[in-house]
Amino acid sequence: MSRAKRSAYGAALALALVLTGCAAAPAPDPDPTDADAATDEVVETITVTGSGGEIEVALHPLVRIDDHLVLTADLTAVELPEGKDAILPSGWFDLETIPGVPVAGGALRLIDPAAGSIHLPAVDAAGAPVGSVVKRSLQVTAEPLRLQRVFAAPEEADAAMGLVLPGAYLDAFPIVDGQPPETEDDLALDDIDQAPIVPLQSTTRELDGAVQVTQSSETLQISLSGDVLFAFGSAELSADAATILGSVVETLGTREAGVVDIVGHTDDVGDDASNQALSEARAAVVADALGSLLETDDFELRPSGRGESEPVAANDSDANRQLNRRVSLTLTTTQVSETEVAADGQLPPFEDGPVAPGPDGVALDMGAAGTFQIAVPSARRVDGMLAVVVEATRTDDGAYRLGTVANLSPGPWSYRGAGADARLYPFAPRLVVGTSAVYPLDYPIGAEGSNIQWRLAGQTDARDGASSGQTLRFLALFPDVPDADALTLETDGGAAWGTIYRLTDIPIE
Repeated sequence: MSRAKRSAYGAALALALVLTGCAAAPAPDPDPTDADAATDEVVETITVTGSGGEIEVALHPLVRIDDHLVLTADLTAVELPEGKDAILPSGWFDLETIPGVPVAGGALRLIDPAAGSIHLPAVDAAGAPVGSVVKRSLQVTAEPLRLQRVFAAPEEADAAMGLVLPGAYLDAFPIVDGQPPETEDDLALDDIDQAPIVPLQSTTRELDGAVQVTQSSETLQISLSGDVLFAFGSAELSADAATILGSVVETLGTREAGVVDIVGHTDDVGDDASNQALSEARAAVVADALGSLLETDDFELRPSGRGESEPVAANDSDANRQLNRRVSLTLTTTQVSETEVAADGQLPPFEDGPVAPGPDGVALDMGAAGTFQIAVPSARRVDGMLAVVVEATRTDDGAYRLGTVANLSPGPWSYRGAGADARLYPFAPRLVVGTSAVYPLDYPIGAEGSNIQWRLAGQTDARDGASSGQTLRFLALFPDVPDADALTLETDGGAAWGTIYRLTDIPIE
């Protein structure tokens, strides 16, 4: 969706900050007039394509005011959809800070790579954004619209912050002191009720379905398939269990010492008492096996059983019951560390859609939305992440029509399964690395009803429309895989709901 151009001022400012940090004596306080001039400078210009038009986003440096950072962006429609006098970019610019309340421009977020967290726009007690343009959705015309959003500042004064936009990630975004550029609205910092800082989380899954790992800055969760560990109705470990538990030990070995809660779960076949006893027995067997492989002075193992009381899916099919037969491990630790994903191994077969090298791409017929060439020229290793931009270029002669969209989503819901909701049709392709699937970084924003609402750190909506020759750009952010020098990206949803393709040999810059 976007193309970026960083000004010489932005590069010079970043260099100046580095040099200032190395100086033998503190620099004199800047003249207030110079500081205000600095905040008025445009340090980056992004062109975002969507809804049949193009929006130029002129970005000013982040301005630190006490415990907050203020971002100012000037939005101008440089190409309008045919017959229209405005672009309505709510699908790609709006996003919630709290569940159920979209924030205009909420897709602009900050990432603190050192802390492994994402900073969401500040809102007042009603969930409305603090800053300029506080209405629920944006309308961008040929006249510049100044958008201002406020974020919590990082704890470290010299922290480098990345900026997430539709279709782009900008690392080491400039931060200055001073007053932000003027707007028609007052910057009512006293109205801030929430300015969330949320830990980023990641999910990897072994492609045989035996092991799934979910990692955050505070906990590590591992879900083991009961059908791989045990025969049906049994608490005796299978022949494959040793390999699986060995993988668990390797994962735990990357973490600091802590407490491991080992919890057995069953489906609803059988009576409650039998299922409770089976879940407890399975947890105890896994704990005993891990105890012989781990240094138990570092890891306290606490087995327990929940029977059928905590399903991850409705017990209404054999496939869902299989998901519910599991043993979950949760390590609680105080230090963040990384789980390695092996970068070697044979790529599994893919027969559900077209396959091509990422730079070449695949052609997909999106029905009324047109024909698109889907490609990934390269990926970028930045801030401990892999930034992947999927480009979708419309190749037929058609024009954009309101309501007709290309859909690059793998499906309508979150890969996290039951009890976790994502925005409808999220942009959540996965990387296939060796024998593992690596899913995009995401974060929880709170509960809505009985489900936890999750949002992606990159692009949140995988649907948009274009006219002939226009290129949509969709950003996905993944945890880094240090040993990889090329990537494979694919979607794994059902063809009835999503778009199926695999792109291989994507070079990493």
